[in-house]
Amino acid sequence: MIPRDMWTRLAIDPLADPLARVLAPRAGVTPNRVTAVASLLGVAAAACLATGRLRLGGGLFLLRFFTDCLDGKIARQQGSSTERGALFDVASDVVCVSAAYACLGLWAIDAERVSAPVVAGLLVALGCHLWALDHRKHLADRAGLGEGRSDLAGRTDLPLLDPWLRFCRRIRMNPVPWTVEVETLVLGLLPLAGPRPAAAGLVFGLVFYVTATGINLRRCRRIAARLDVVRRREPSERATS
Repeated sequence: MIPRDMWTRLAIDPLADPLARVLAPRAGVTPNRVTAVASLLGVAAAACLATGRLRLGGGLFLLRFFTDCLDGKIARQQGSSTERGALFDVASDVVCVSAAYACLGLWAIDAERVSAPVVAGLLVALGCHLWALDHRKHLADRAGLGEGRSDLAGRTDLPLLDPWLRFCRRIRMNPVPWTVEVETLVLGLLPLAGPRPAAAGLVFGLVFYVTATGINLRRCRRIAARLDVVRRREPSERATS
């Protein structure tokens, strides 16, 4: 089973799991409708961030993420998961998160909190990250490596971190904060704290997405090299059979 993100596992699941069990049997509640509600909340959050209503925008973005987590849980409760529903969910995530970053960046430029090159760099880095992440998953699937994630939680050669890693394995949670936590921080929590933290969050987001893209590209390179080795072996194996 794929481990859960830290924010999702610790902050969302304890509330969303029982709520999903209550909502799933109700007539009219479907995963796609929940995704649609999450999308509307995402649009409202982006609009608030663009117009400088940062606390409202941050709160709506956090509510959007909570609602977005509900659709999959309700689908599993109802046994109604579909590929089209999954596509709708992914598209909603990409559009809402990208729009929130862009709108927060526009506010920061207009308020002279952050320069335009920083915001442009953030959006480019976000796009590169999404591409590198998708390509890594594609290569990992071809290589039979699941999603190609880092297996830090499974390591046993880090004695100082062993209690934490064992705890993360037990509750099936990523041991380090990553993309979900950065989105939650930059687009939700920091805007709640005010203009200065919100602007600083954009710089932090730029640094994170550049770093994350580099890490994913390195993993892509390693997986691609593994696939190349397999490809070179196949002709010789066929020749000797």
